[in-house]
Amino acid sequence: MMTITVRRGRAIIAGCVVGVALLTACGGGDTGTGGAATAERPAADIAREAPDITRAAGSSRYAVEMTYATTGGTLGDSSWTMSGTGTYDYARQIGDGQVATHSPDLPVPPQETVISKNVLYQRDVGASRWQKTDFSAVVNTPVGQHDPSQQLDLLRGVSDDVRQVGTTQVRGDEVTQYAITIDPQRLATASGVVVDGGLVQAALRAAGPMPGQVFVDSDGRVRRLEVDIATNGANLAASPEMSKMLGDNPRVQEMLRERRTTSKISMEYFDFGIPVTAQEPDPSLVDSGLKIPGLPGGN
Repeated sequence: MMTITVRRGRAIIAGCVVGVALLTACGGGDTGTGGAATAERPAADIAREAPDITRAAGSSRYAVEMTYATTGGTLGDSSWTMSGTGTYDYARQIGDGQVATHSPDLPVPPQETVISKNVLYQRDVGASRWQKTDFSAVVNTPVGQHDPSQQLDLLRGVSDDVRQVGTTQVRGDEVTQYAITIDPQRLATASGVVVDGGLVQAALRAAGPMPGQVFVDSDGRVRRLEVDIATNGANLAASPEMSKMLGDNPRVQEMLRERRTTSKISMEYFDFGIPVTAQEPDPSLVDSGLKIPGLPGGN
């Protein structure tokens, strides 16, 4: 996904892990063959099949807005809002875009991004060098942790109580709006979405039901997806996966138990089938490792 990595030290990782994992670490599934969304078909089936139908379009533009807030414990409160747009090739799993992140704790300048599976390249707009961060070892996703299409796979955890709300418009096109609830337990065990025993699975199992809305066009493609996520840090700290990762560090365990996080994500997909020219930057212009954008050495 195209999110900016903003951290103030090792300790903040535990506080942010839920939002980062859930908002950026659901892997992609197989590509479907497409089909129309009709009122005669069960609404839950329409929602669950929409990710594959959307990917079958080959490419699209995307627009994203995410908000994240965490409270409780010795770390204090923190929050950020990120918005961005770009293009993505679902078959090649590569895309590009620009994002802006607003945080009262840490200002981040606008960023250019290139997304290639689990690898994120980012730089300040106008900068010459790219920063490369490979998230494979952190989130252990089977496909691409920064893939804009991965957010579609939240729909693989949709519960059976999907309700058709009515019709509306997204970017001038008529769509059908569905009220949904994503069951994190269903999503945590979905084949091809998360890896057993990993960070993402731990975060999902610690999350509560995720209310949201999905807007589907007449071809069965997702045009907008909105999801709210709330996580109790005590549930995350108690998970076997997180206990294994944190080891016997009681201070980190206590810090995590006291945290409460809320996240909101909104994704839009449009201009399907457009050419995508994104490519990985020239290696001679790339620095590796985790750095904070906007700070010295972060360009």
